[in-house]
Amino acid sequence: MNYSQLRFANLLLLSSLALFVTTCARNPVTGSRQVVLISEAQEIGMGGDTHPMVLAQFGRLDHPELQQFFGDLGQRMARDSHRPDLPWTFTIVDDPIVNAFAVPGGYIYFTRGILAYMNTEAELAGVLGHEIGHVTARHSVSQISRAQLFGIGLGVGSILSPTFGQLSELAQTGVGLLFLKYSRSDEQQADELGIEYMHQQGYDPRQLSEFFAVFQRLGEESGRTLPGWLSSHPSPPDRIRDTRALAEEYLSRNPGRQLNVGRESFLRKLDGIMFGENPREGFVDGNRFLHPDLRFQFGFPSNWRVQNSKRSVIVMQPNGTAALQLTLAPEDAGLSPDARAQQLGQQQGVRLLDGRRATLHGNPAYLALYEVQAAQGQALRALVGFIRHRNHLYEFAGLSPAQAYRQ
Repeated sequence: MNYSQLRFANLLLLSSLALFVTTCARNPVTGSRQVVLISEAQEIGMGGDTHPMVLAQFGRLDHPELQQFFGDLGQRMARDSHRPDLPWTFTIVDDPIVNAFAVPGGYIYFTRGILAYMNTEAELAGVLGHEIGHVTARHSVSQISRAQLFGIGLGVGSILSPTFGQLSELAQTGVGLLFLKYSRSDEQQADELGIEYMHQQGYDPRQLSEFFAVFQRLGEESGRTLPGWLSSHPSPPDRIRDTRALAEEYLSRNPGRQLNVGRESFLRKLDGIMFGENPREGFVDGNRFLHPDLRFQFGFPSNWRVQNSKRSVIVMQPNGTAALQLTLAPEDAGLSPDARAQQLGQQQGVRLLDGRRATLHGNPAYLALYEVQAAQGQALRALVGFIRHRNHLYEFAGLSPAQAYRQ
């Protein structure tokens, strides 16, 4: 390295250090400094932009009374949290997957699937507190900042369109690039904040470990892996032990305090909510997916995983290297199959390699082969059938990394 190169490297290092210093913000929970490249206004904007996507993907549960109860409880807990001034929004989405997740800026979501496994209002408050904790401690913002700082890709393919959506871990992460895996320390801190926040509201903090124990027993009895929300590290036995010990510590501070569990009243609120998949919105029968209302069906390889949502059906190879994805074209498209195929090929990062008109089961269609540029320079290959069926234009895609496409 010559002198000018060395001088340039030193300037680059100093610039990086200056950026590091200017982007160190104080964590609202711990008070310590942390590297954050996203301001609070940007964080709130992320949540606001993502919220309509979440609702479009999963749908809002049509149960006004339960939504009101869930929102009121969430707002009470958020007001006493470390970030009471965020525009908090709490929504139950109509999805059978057992999941709860948070989006930056104060957007919290529970699926109806996770509610089905809760037995008390205190369990609900504990999980709510956990998700609020992810937001107050800025866990997802920190993850995104680290990814930006070190140039780490955030997913398999950016959200270029409903057809070329993110595939990796879709069933567990929801939609978009904002749902990142949390670290072990993040999960532990969120558990601790969940207990703190639920105890502030007068709930028995032992109920959070009871909720974890329910899932551990279900996993042991069924022989299946635990739902994604619980299976993230630390492992369930550790979480049960640690949250129970922390709950006992809180109880010892106020030994005579009367704490709420709320079993019977909570179960009455859940009465009548559908459990599992809604067959009218599509169901799996062996290795076929059928949709009775939209009157279509398709087959897929055995042992592939299926995720059905309001906007799409995704069937993924167990190792995640290939997937089938069926979506409805945007309602405002109003295009023929071949015109829609050409439109999609003009998007940034998408290249139409080949295409031809076809007829599938008497329906006009267009078959197109694309190359899609994903994160970190990775290329995906996508074979897409655009099919006009009744009043809808469907986009049925098979996707895989380019190097594995011929397999």
